[in-house]
Amino acid sequence: MASAPGALGKSERASQERAAAATPPSDRRVGISYSLWHENARWQDAPGPHKPWGTPEIGYYRSDDPVVLKRHAKWLSGAGVDFIIADWSNDLGMDVRKGGGPYTQRFIESATGALFDTWADLPAAPKVSVMIGNPEAKEAASDGRLTAKANEVYDLFVANPSRRRLMQGYLGRPLLLVYVGTPSPWPSGLPPWRDGRFTVRFLTGFLTQQKTLLGPGGVSQYGYWSWEDRRQPTYPILDGHPEAMTVVAAWRGEQSTGRDSGRTYLRQWEYARRVGPRFVLAGTFNEWWTSEQDSPERSKDIEPSQEFGRKYVDILKAQASLFKAGA
Repeated sequence: MASAPGALGKSERASQERAAAATPPSDRRVGISYSLWHENARWQDAPGPHKPWGTPEIGYYRSDDPVVLKRHAKWLSGAGVDFIIADWSNDLGMDVRKGGGPYTQRFIESATGALFDTWADLPAAPKVSVMIGNPEAKEAASDGRLTAKANEVYDLFVANPSRRRLMQGYLGRPLLLVYVGTPSPWPSGLPPWRDGRFTVRFLTGFLTQQKTLLGPGGVSQYGYWSWEDRRQPTYPILDGHPEAMTVVAAWRGEQSTGRDSGRTYLRQWEYARRVGPRFVLAGTFNEWWTSEQDSPERSKDIEPSQEFGRKYVDILKAQASLFKAGA
C-alpha cells in the first residue's frame, strides 16, 4: 500500500531520494490544467487583467459551448493527455447548487458540469481531476470551507454514476487536488486536512523558490506537487518513485523565460522523461488571461492559437508518447 506524502521521517525520505527510480512506463499518465472561466465570447472586452494574451485558433468562446468542448476533447485525447485539472481554485465559500456568489465562479462550476456531460458521450476524452483551494486555504482547512468544497465535488461528480467514470483515479480513489497558495502557509509540512473519499494531493507554486519545502536535488520533501516551477522542475517521491512533475512552455516573473520557439517546453519534457515521474502535468491548456501570462512569448498555454498554430499541441503529442514509452 502506498504511503502518504509527508508521512516519512527525515532518514526515510533521504533513503527514498537515493533509491528513487523512474516510474514504469505503463504506470505513467499526463495531465494538464484546464480553465473554465470563459463566460462569454467577448474576451477582448474584459477588464485589464482578464484580457487575453492572444487568440485561440477557434476564436474566443464560452467554456460551456459543447462544440468547443468536443474540439478540446479531440485535441487533448489526440495529444496523449489522460486527464485535465479543472481549475476551481478561486471558488471556496460558494456552491453552484445553492446559487449566489460571484457570477464567474458560478459559471466555472456550471461549465464543469457541461464538460462532464458533453465528454461522457464521446468515444475519446480525457478524465477529470478537480482542483479546489486558494490562497485562503489555511483558514479554509480549519473553518470547514475545504470540506464543504470537497462535499460539492463528491456530490456533483463522484456520486453521479455517469460522471464518476470520467473522474481521474489514483490509489483506488478519485484524485482531488488542493491548491494552498504561493508560498505555502505550511512551510514545514503538509496541511492537516484529509478526506478519505479522495486521494488528496496539495499544490503550491514555485517550489524552486520555497527552500523549506525542498530536499536535495529539487525533491519536494513533504509531498507538495508544484503548480509551476521556474527553471528545473521539482517532484515529490512516493514509494521509491518520482510522483509528479509540472512542465511548462514558459514562465513569467522572476527569472522569466520565454517559449524560445518551443525549446523551453522541449527542455522541460526532456528532464521529465529522464526522471520518469508517475504524473507529468503539462502546463496549462487555456488560461489565456494576461494576469496569469503577460505576453505571448511568456505564456504557457498550449491550446492551438493564431499566434503559434498547433505547434505546442504537436510538441505535447510527441513528448507524451515518448514519456509513456519510457524513451
